[in-house]
Amino acid sequence: MKKKGLKIAIVALVVGTMLLTYSLMAFASSGSGYETYKNAVVSTLLAKNSTIDAQFTVTDNGNTVLTGTTTKKIDNGNFSTKTNLNIMGLTNNVESSYDNGNLITEVNGKYYSMSGKRFDKMENLTSSSSTVKLAEVLADTLVGNVKNDFIENGQTISVNLQGSQIPELAKLAISAMAENMDRIKNHSSAEISNNGMASMKNIMSLIPTLSNIDVKSIGLIATVDGNLLKSNEFNIAISGTDTSGNVHNINLTVDANISNVGNTKIDTIDTTGKQVITVNNAGRFHGMH
Repeated sequence: MKKKGLKIAIVALVVGTMLLTYSLMAFASSGSGYETYKNAVVSTLLAKNSTIDAQFTVTDNGNTVLTGTTTKKIDNGNFSTKTNLNIMGLTNNVESSYDNGNLITEVNGKYYSMSGKRFDKMENLTSSSSTVKLAEVLADTLVGNVKNDFIENGQTISVNLQGSQIPELAKLAISAMAENMDRIKNHSSAEISNNGMASMKNIMSLIPTLSNIDVKSIGLIATVDGNLLKSNEFNIAISGTDTSGNVHNINLTVDANISNVGNTKIDTIDTTGKQVITVNNAGRFHGMH
């Protein structure tokens, strides 16, 4: 049962982190104010110090299946996250803190520790880094001519793309993301079953396996302040068919705000007097201390 808390944490962290990541990627794929956006995204990320607050909702055929909030605080190579999820009435709260090579995660009163310099890959990035330049080239390629479809009004930039307006490469990227999420679901379900986690197995079973994925629409409303990204509301609608032939219309909404750039301090988790389960980088448990 020691693995139960960590498996729950992994599900919550994957969802929260991916939502934030894809929301930021959407910023980087913006239009008529494209260069302004791209520069704001790069400047904000390379500041390596900010607070990101996001609220997200997922609906399936009009029914809300997931809601949640995520707060991520970044300070150079260190970070902390708080993720709260509600999946079809099943709730989960996870808190993590990575400070100087040590990751502490708390879920439902259980504490886990993992050491290693594997979470701070952005620490040494600069605007001239090959990784940053490659990301910019990929964003340019994905966006294509959509750059001209964005409306800029002062600090606000918005776009609403429907059907054929969405670049084919962007559709392929989103479809690939959905397929990868399905693989994560299948892998996680097997591990959950092996560990006797009935509640989490029920959660994973709620996620339909979809094929024939079609991206229906993408919408963005973002705000920049100077050379920094401040906020973004992102909406994407896709459809797909499950294994029984039923059509699912999935809608994802993310509302994110970026603040305290240059002034963020991460949250730490006090484990004094707590039992902490140590996990190595391969996910193996080594007992409590």
